[in-house]
Formats: sequence, structure tokens, C-alpha cells
Amino acid sequence: MFICKHLCQETGGLYSVAVDEVHLKDLLLEHAPPPPAIAEFAIANLIKMGFPQRAAEGSMAICSCHKEVKIGAGYMCPRCKARVCDLPTECTICGLTLVSSPHLARSYHHLFPIAPFDEVPALSSLNDNRRKLGKSCFGCQQSLIGAGNKPVPCVTCRKCKHYFCLDCDIYIHESLHNCPGCESIHRPKSVSLMEE
Repeated sequence: MFICKHLCQETGGLYSVAVDEVHLKDLLLEHAPPPPAIAEFAIANLIKMGFPQRAAEGSMAICSCHKEVKIGAGYMCPRCKARVCDLPTECTICGLTLVSSPHLARSYHHLFPIAPFDEVPALSSLNDNRRKLGKSCFGCQQSLIGAGNKPVPCVTCRKCKHYFCLDCDIYIHESLHNCPGCESIHRPKSVSLMEE
């Protein structure tokens, strides 16, 4: 184990020993997400997608993928109204890519990962900015002031400047993949006037 650890230190890699099955899965998934797309190398291609509605239970229709009568669950293509069994798939009638919004959301966050939050130093954590933004976590509303009026370790988003506890920081970066502070900011819709 010493040799493996030493090799990882010398090459800048990571060395971990799994404690149990769940920990092993977490360690493997750390290496699984694809790297984020670099804007200058990424080619933007638009793909038409349909978000089909689930067909009524007990209804009978011909499944376009199996070409036989099916009773019960399925999805209706929003373009041609053909029935398909599962998502994601491509409609065999009109060729539209059919997905559900959770499928799209799961693949989207790998392309644009949320930036790491900045750690708030303990000495300056009670400065004027923190008093203005509040003394509680923006995510869970838990107090960021501990016993004896001492600050609890916390982080701040670079964009919205809201403060988050460490539990919310982990949840935001590993599961949610969106900053609640940034998502809560109302951006005015830009109006462009065309000159004639």
C-alpha cells in the first residue's frame, strides 16, 4: 500500500481504499463523470427533442417500436402521436428524439458543472458583507453562528455571494448541480428593439 500511495503522490494522482461497497461506488463515480466541455472546442449542434406525455393506463394502442397492440403504459410522441414503450428513444415514425426532462437534466450538469464555492476564512467570517446577507445558510436556513457567537465553517458562491453550510455545499455540488442562490436571482428579460 505504501508503494501505491507513493506513486500517486509522485504522479499527482489519487489513492483511496474502499471501506465498504457504498464507499467503493462513490470512489468509482468520482472518476466516471466526463470532463466539462471547453467552449472554444465545443461545436454547438441543435437537436430537436420531444417530451412525450405518459399514455393513460389501460388504454390500448399499437406500439410503434414493437409493431403490436399494447395495453397500458407507454408514451405518446408529441409530433406524430405514435406510441413508444420506453424513454429515451427515437420515434420510429417521425424520427424525433424522445426524452423525459429528468434524462436531460442528468446529462446536462456534466457539460456545465457548478464552480466550487469559496471557503470563508474564520477570522473574516463576521464582516459587514456577512451581516448584510444574513447569518444563516441560504440553502437550509441553519444558523451559521455557533455556540459562544463563534462562526460555523461555511462557503460562499462566487456569483451570488450567498453563504452555505458545508452540508449544503456537498449537496449542491454532488446532487443538485445548481446553486439555489443563483437560481433565485430574478434576471430581467432583455428587450431588443430592431431599428428600421
